[in-house]
Amino acid sequence: MIKRIGRGLTLAGILAGAAAAVPSAAHAQGKIELTPFVGSYYALAKMCSDCENNGNTIKLTAHQLSAATIGGRLSYWLSNTMGIEGAFAYTPSQAEERFQVSDFGLAASGKGRIIQASGRVLFRPQRTNLHFTVGAGIVSRGDTVWQAFQFRDDSPDSIGAKLTSVAGILGVGVRASVTPKFALNVSAELNLYSFDPHLAATPATSSANGGKLQADLLVSVGVPISLSH
Repeated sequence: MIKRIGRGLTLAGILAGAAAAVPSAAHAQGKIELTPFVGSYYALAKMCSDCENNGNTIKLTAHQLSAATIGGRLSYWLSNTMGIEGAFAYTPSQAEERFQVSDFGLAASGKGRIIQASGRVLFRPQRTNLHFTVGAGIVSRGDTVWQAFQFRDDSPDSIGAKLTSVAGILGVGVRASVTPKFALNVSAELNLYSFDPHLAATPATSSANGGKLQADLLVSVGVPISLSH
């Protein structure tokens, strides 16, 4: 049995640190910015709570494990309050299956990764260092554990296409000044999308799992680099 919980930054700790900084960083903000970031990924929902959908006493559940993440954002501010942004994040998150019988459980996990890419609109209220994010993008799963399901003999056709989902994105962030020339962007983003893992799919039960709403939280801290003023 292999189980791994990724190490990362807690939401409470990040926001507490940001709140302690001077909220004047917006004045130093450039029109075009590149923001490399690090953070943490959290899956708030199971991929399936009865993956075999058979109603048996033995339940098979599956979920993504929390993990550290890295990525970057490229932002262009159309005005002092409105901007557009492209973002990319990579997370080496393992996928875990758990067999549950009453109070007894057995878990096994495999190597996986999640790639998130999106475009979004930024809104920053006047006289504040807060910003809000609304956008859309894709969430794509891959690596060893998903390749095993994609190419097994009893999997339904075109299962690979189901590893990429369209997502809606909601987020909030704060820009905190550390020094007059150095700032941090702290953000929390929620990715909402439908995902059907087909973990127990066979030709007879190829749609057993059905689409399930997923909610992935990405908490990050980035260093904005101004490319123009």
